[in-house]
Amino acid sequence: MNFAHKRSHLFSNYAFRPHHGTVDGTQRRAVSKGKLTGSRVLIVEDEFIIALEIQSTLEEAGATVVGPALTLSAALEYVARENISAAMLDIRLGSDCAAPVAAALAERHIPFLFYTGQPAGDPVRRAWPQVKALSKPASSDEIVQAVADVIRTTH
Repeated sequence: MNFAHKRSHLFSNYAFRPHHGTVDGTQRRAVSKGKLTGSRVLIVEDEFIIALEIQSTLEEAGATVVGPALTLSAALEYVARENISAAMLDIRLGSDCAAPVAAALAERHIPFLFYTGQPAGDPVRRAWPQVKALSKPASSDEIVQAVADVIRTTH
């Protein structure tokens, strides 16, 4: 098998979705810009690049991003001391899980959603069946809409 064939085989199952909705990004800006103005959204995501991508998406939609929190302890600290409109949680944070963060958010009546690759049967998802779960990967528009929905339906 030559290199070109190996490379095409490696990426044959990868579905490319442009980050901005279209190649030049115009669709995302038109749909998402300003949708989250005035909101403060906590990002809890252990993968730095994904956290930055989410941060960029939410800021472009007008949100102020709290974090991102890359660890369980950082996330719990943000929940304890920050004014937060909503949170977006990855369920798995390295070897930890986000259940303590979800519990702390629920205790403070702060709405949240899961942004995860974990299946619906995951114990953390089962513990909060009413919480929206957005599957990775999601488009920028899907992320903004999910956060906007969580904020709108709980405030």
